[in-house]
Amino acid sequence: MHSIDQAFENANASLLGPTDALLAQIVGGASLRHAHFMNTLSMLEHLGSYKIMATQHGAGIDEPTLRHLADETRHAFFFKRQAERVAKRSLAYRGEDMLAAASALMYFRRLESKIHGAFPVNVHPRTVYLYMSLMVELRAIWFYRRYQRALKKGVFPLSLETLMAEEIGHLTDMTWRLGVIGDLTEASTQCFLDTVKSLYERMLIDLQRAINGVQDYGEAITTDKV
Repeated sequence: MHSIDQAFENANASLLGPTDALLAQIVGGASLRHAHFMNTLSMLEHLGSYKIMATQHGAGIDEPTLRHLADETRHAFFFKRQAERVAKRSLAYRGEDMLAAASALMYFRRLESKIHGAFPVNVHPRTVYLYMSLMVELRAIWFYRRYQRALKKGVFPLSLETLMAEEIGHLTDMTWRLGVIGDLTEASTQCFLDTVKSLYERMLIDLQRAINGVQDYGEAITTDKV
């Protein structure tokens, strides 16, 4: 797991500066913008929990998967609650209540499509779920570490420590389970790391555009479109 985490850090070194600058703008800027950003994070966590439920349901679902589902749902609630506390009103998963809503949604969809397309139809039933989760957790941990630093610098009273500890636990679990079923390979991992970086670079640009006032015509997020 350490080697994968280090490979991710190395591959994303060039994105540290732009990410830190973006987060400083969000945390130090208008409170409603920060609320919309947290609502976007809530939506991404919600998509993760929905996908687990949609693909891993049934008699064979195991305890680690149920724990993962519960944690992702709680993370979505955590960010939604914080976002609405700052906005002082209810927020929906739609464009006007988020930052770069369409880009955030497509990040998730394109990553899932890439991973699905990389494996044959007879692959182990948990392989796509585990690899998808592995890539999502790597990005989440990397991003939340920087977000936590921005929150501290901006003296914003929000701690992500518990959330990050849970995400690290998921990352360890996904790596171990992929190893057990024999589908954790260097070639696949590197391919997906490249995809995650490319998709994140696109979303980073779109988030900056949203902060700069460029309209993002994001669709409302509904489960039939996830």
